[in-house]
Amino acid sequence: MSTLVRYTPRPGQDRLLDLAELNTADFAVISALHGQIHRGDKILLCQQASIREPDGTSRAAGPDEDGAEMYVKRIGDRYWAVHFPGSRCAEKHAIARESDEHRIQKDYWQRAAEDAGHPATQEQRTGAGTILDVAISGPRPTGIEVQHSQVQTQSVKARTTRSFQAGWLAVWFLDSDRPSAWFFDVPTVGSNPRPWSSLPPRRAATAIGPRRLVATRCTVTTLGNCPNGTRKRPKPPCGGFHPIAEPWPGLTVDDVAEQVPARRIVPIIDLRGSVRLIPHEDLDLLRDLTDDASRYVYQPGSRSRPGRRASRSTVCENPHDALRATTAPLTCTKCHQAPRGPGGVLCPRCFQMIASRPPQSFYNLAAPQPPSA
Repeated sequence: MSTLVRYTPRPGQDRLLDLAELNTADFAVISALHGQIHRGDKILLCQQASIREPDGTSRAAGPDEDGAEMYVKRIGDRYWAVHFPGSRCAEKHAIARESDEHRIQKDYWQRAAEDAGHPATQEQRTGAGTILDVAISGPRPTGIEVQHSQVQTQSVKARTTRSFQAGWLAVWFLDSDRPSAWFFDVPTVGSNPRPWSSLPPRRAATAIGPRRLVATRCTVTTLGNCPNGTRKRPKPPCGGFHPIAEPWPGLTVDDVAEQVPARRIVPIIDLRGSVRLIPHEDLDLLRDLTDDASRYVYQPGSRSRPGRRASRSTVCENPHDALRATTAPLTCTKCHQAPRGPGGVLCPRCFQMIASRPPQSFYNLAAPQPPSA
């Protein structure tokens, strides 16, 4: 269930709110709408109701489409956002203040950014209808989205795109060891589970999610199928090298708060279409092993997913990784001379030679010796 709504007090002044994590000011504003909203006012619009377009994409339902409107209802001592009758979404959305954990995590990010020399503020409005939990200034303006409540992938992407169009790179933060379905659909940083009842010491929160690119030989044992293939049309290992994302050990949330605004950590779309945060210097490896590195530039909202014909099947000549193939790629793994056959491993001659061998030839049986005199 999503708790995201679009709050539109007046035309042209709409913004996204998470009803489950409202700051004190927004909680007072939304709860004060109890008994003040009527059908047709279009003040609170649910972002969970969706409309599927003819091209297969989905978008949030508009104010006049399928009951996106909601009103505020009080049940006991709590406030809820409730749909008018006839809505596709029948869920009640709890209206609540942000938790202590949410507030402390925002404080942690702000402190880490300011320790690195980047000015940072909380609850920054982008001008595109989104509010950043922490806005960090720098060569690349970065917004941190601390997320605790459930939210749909579509809503996460939409918020990220709107912030990006306003000049902010949104980085989502989760303090769980269970990544959400959208973890690698947008720039995301996880953290080791820890109590956030008080502000942790500096550099105490481990960053999970950023990656290092490593030149990896494309074989059955390393990659399985070649990354140049697709799920519907997998390709056998090509024998070349591909830039593969691997975990980045030793990184902390403090490092991310310092390096993303400084462009020392950058977002890309990797071979498999996932959004990754990588060190800037790893872009050199990407350029060395790919035909067109510009196709991996992260552009939120882009309909194209670069990737499947991503890299050249070539030996690695990157000076950072001293990795070179000892045999030419795409040659038979037995004779190392003839091109590989349809199976992608042996040439037709070696395949026929092995297939025609009698079963006993696979065993190293010594010939019987005559008895000694």
